[in-house]
Amino acid sequence: MELVWTTLPQATPSAEFAKLVGGHPLVAQLLVQRGIRTPAAARSFLHTEHYTPAPPTNLIGVELAAQLLYEAIRTDQNILVWGDFDVDGQTSTSLLVSGLQALTKPGRVRFHVPNRFTESHGIRAPMLQKWLDDPTWQPHLLLSCDTGIAEAEAVTLAKAHGLTVVLTDHHDLTAEFSGLSPRVDPLWGLSLEGVRGKKGEEGQWNAEANEPSFTPSSLSVRYADAIVNPKFQPEDDPLRTLPGVGVAYKLMQQLYALAGRSGDEHELLDLVALGIVADVAEQVHDARYLLQLGLEQLKRTRRTGLLALMEVARVAPANISTDDIGFQIGPRMNALGRLEDATISVELLTTRDAVRAGQLAAKLERLNQQRRLLTSQITAAALEMVNRTPQLLDYNALVLTHPAWHAGIVGIVASRLVEEFSRPAVLLLNPPGEAARGSARSIPGVDIGASIAGCAHLLIGHGGHPGAAGLSLQPENIDAFRRELDRQIELHRTDDGPPSLSIDAELRLDEIDLNLVGEIQRLAPFGNGNPTPQFLSRGLRIVHDQRMGRDGAHRKFTVQQAADGAQWPVLWFNHNDGELPPEPIDLVYTLSINEYRGERTVQLMYVAARPAEQLTVEPLVHKSSKPRIHDLRGQTVQLGELPTPRDAIWFAEGTQLGEAVIYVPRTEAQPHADLVLWTIPPSPVVLKSVLDRVEPRRIFVCGQSTTNDRLDFVLQQTAAMCKYALAREGRLDISRMAARLGTTEGVIRHSLLWLECKGLIQIAEWLEDDALRIEAPQATVERGADGDMLQAELDAQLAEVAAYRRYFQRAKLDELGIE
Repeated sequence: MELVWTTLPQATPSAEFAKLVGGHPLVAQLLVQRGIRTPAAARSFLHTEHYTPAPPTNLIGVELAAQLLYEAIRTDQNILVWGDFDVDGQTSTSLLVSGLQALTKPGRVRFHVPNRFTESHGIRAPMLQKWLDDPTWQPHLLLSCDTGIAEAEAVTLAKAHGLTVVLTDHHDLTAEFSGLSPRVDPLWGLSLEGVRGKKGEEGQWNAEANEPSFTPSSLSVRYADAIVNPKFQPEDDPLRTLPGVGVAYKLMQQLYALAGRSGDEHELLDLVALGIVADVAEQVHDARYLLQLGLEQLKRTRRTGLLALMEVARVAPANISTDDIGFQIGPRMNALGRLEDATISVELLTTRDAVRAGQLAAKLERLNQQRRLLTSQITAAALEMVNRTPQLLDYNALVLTHPAWHAGIVGIVASRLVEEFSRPAVLLLNPPGEAARGSARSIPGVDIGASIAGCAHLLIGHGGHPGAAGLSLQPENIDAFRRELDRQIELHRTDDGPPSLSIDAELRLDEIDLNLVGEIQRLAPFGNGNPTPQFLSRGLRIVHDQRMGRDGAHRKFTVQQAADGAQWPVLWFNHNDGELPPEPIDLVYTLSINEYRGERTVQLMYVAARPAEQLTVEPLVHKSSKPRIHDLRGQTVQLGELPTPRDAIWFAEGTQLGEAVIYVPRTEAQPHADLVLWTIPPSPVVLKSVLDRVEPRRIFVCGQSTTNDRLDFVLQQTAAMCKYALAREGRLDISRMAARLGTTEGVIRHSLLWLECKGLIQIAEWLEDDALRIEAPQATVERGADGDMLQAELDAQLAEVAAYRRYFQRAKLDELGIE
């Protein structure tokens, strides 16, 4: 989806403000752009010692909740911590368990993390009943974290069994709290005393039994003894944006004060940092302050399991950043919650046994690999469905179902399909004899939560927000749901305009150095609420370009602004065969520092690129705004009706071209008046690259089928090209191989890696300009697990190519970008 590049208004800080901030003037400018305009606000944003955090007692309910916990500890009561399986829930549970165990006798604290597949989120009454019926360990106090605000049935059950119930959560309040003012309303249910004012109301309080009634209408979480949720705070309160782990920390902060151990709770801040970043919490006010402290605690953590996890993730504790949490540690913990029982994570984060920690960390690593494999397999299956039934794309949302898809993975794949097809996607698993259930993801401008809510009459249950949602329904309602969702999306579109790419400032490459990058790092940590600054440099040339990584998934190129100007390397992770536009380019990037073997260097992190805007140079020959297009798709095309290869640029790829058609590699396309699209490009990226290179005035769209996208054929042809190369110097050009087969560079790279896994070739080195050198294998060693994963990724990529070719044949030309 094309983004509109928008440069933020350039703020001019006052002289006093700039002097106080000091350093590079860009830092003061960025602060003002982010709404930090006074010296006091700047000091508190940049320096934790100048920020005054809210005391824990400012969080409504914390004082009472801590007092109840303190009394339970003083009287040797058993405490059951009930958490959740996402990373916020895992870290919240681990924080409370660690904090409470340090204050209690051994065996007094236990925990429960719901299983995604058998329980889902929340406190399920049947599972709670199992804990209540256990004769070996009876809970006296139930303490929730990252859940509980909507668990009326479970709260009522716990109270009926005499438990003290303390709920800590951060999710949106349920309807029963609508209109309450917790600071002044006498019915505010922070304790049972607060509820007894309604005991005269039938069904609300059984005065004779001195306990809540069990009539369905009486079920209410307001029977809990204490409720802590930052959503009760005023809109502008600094505590309102705390995630579940932040709420848990504030509770422990107050409890440790009551226990006379204030300050000891700081050991728990490493878990706070993990949860804030992984939950994508808004990093403002107290949440940012706790994250800043938490990152420092992470750098010196003594938590045995966390050190083991950082080791398998190849993260150096001393240099850990929010990127390390978001892209390395968080996904491994999330994989556990998606594929297995997240109880393991709490054990990992609370154990002191180094051997056990190593075993658990290794298990998380294996599960993360399994998550990647399942994601590739389900993506391939979904794309194949669209390839077989392209009419599925006639609806405003892509709705797909399969009986064997994994419930923990469908949300990830739905996000990928949104990127692929630029429309909301809903993936459902419908095992035989069971209700269908799944996840939805959306695009900017479509509120998928509201759209699905509009289909409530067809659903068993649903919930979500504008960007994502979950749902369940009877299988026989799926077709009707697809049609109704199509209608509801039309009703819930928002006129937000095209999505935009925000640019903080323009820089010349010669303005960049280590000092500037270090100055910008003063604004860290970056994340939701404080995004990493993005910069624009114009008119750049590319002087060096190469793929990185075993599968060529990453790219490193060097840019230069003038013939004798500064040069800087640019890293483009997971470029997915994206092509850079013709030079010169305008580049949007973020700045970072690479530390390798003690040397610190500047590197630019790719965000986006476009052909450089030509503001002053007029073309010598006037070019019409739109080329003349001859749409010949679906017709019998005679070669004599087209410009000859001598008189036009022919895009003709594949192994079934025929003798009359000249093979022209995509990388050799040059500017020309006429372009013949004889074959179907394998991806929109390849099509756009050809159109940008040629800039034609006439386009002949033929769309002939000259390729074979079957896995066995592609591997066979790739192996044949390798055999040919081995008979010479072993050099292979990936772009030319892709053009020969009419496929993507990614398919070729994964095919080569698959051949290496099968012991048929050995990749000696990756060369510049998207080339590599191969050798005959020294020994035949087949790596089965790697081969399975590569084959699954190949299946997914080939299914995506086949789906695009089908789409090319029936889509409108402007939808293809041919206009």
